[in-house]
Amino acid sequence: MASYRERNSRGRKAGFLQQTALLFLIGFFAGAVFYTLFQNSFADLMEQLEGNMTSWQGREYRFWYEYLQSLWSHGKYFALLWILSVNVRAGRIYQRGFTVYTGIRNGFLLLFFLMGKGGRGVLLYLASLFPQALLLAPLYLFSFLWQNEPGKKEHRGMVYVGVTVLFLAACLLEVKVNLPLMEKVV
Repeated sequence: MASYRERNSRGRKAGFLQQTALLFLIGFFAGAVFYTLFQNSFADLMEQLEGNMTSWQGREYRFWYEYLQSLWSHGKYFALLWILSVNVRAGRIYQRGFTVYTGIRNGFLLLFFLMGKGGRGVLLYLASLFPQALLLAPLYLFSFLWQNEPGKKEHRGMVYVGVTVLFLAACLLEVKVNLPLMEKVV
């Protein structure tokens, strides 16, 4: 039978995950509303995106450049998450803010692609997330939970190495699988 401490820990984790999902959904709907309210302002951005997609298809693929771009684009948020985790309060504020920001960005992008491309926009949106999001989303959730776990953390070195390897793998998947997939969907 599980002890009170174990049950309480599981309850806190479930509550934290529910709060994270709620913050993401709030952000998602806020991003969708933001796009809906200002969609006329984004007509130039849609034309620029169309031009970028066309140039993607005809350009030379440079692996290291793309990989470094992916590391930079995801790494700045991820590094900040781990740096701010030194201070529990700052880490929790960042986690919540990042979750809402990610929701806003995804809600905005979904409607942006949907309004610009119709039904194909949903495919384009999903293709923009696959497969790196299958590693990044659980990695962020694990990081949030691990950083919020009270008490002494065992196997810190293994956790840091594992998180780093999975992060590098997610960026690699983005370059090796996601970019060619996006070219095919476009």
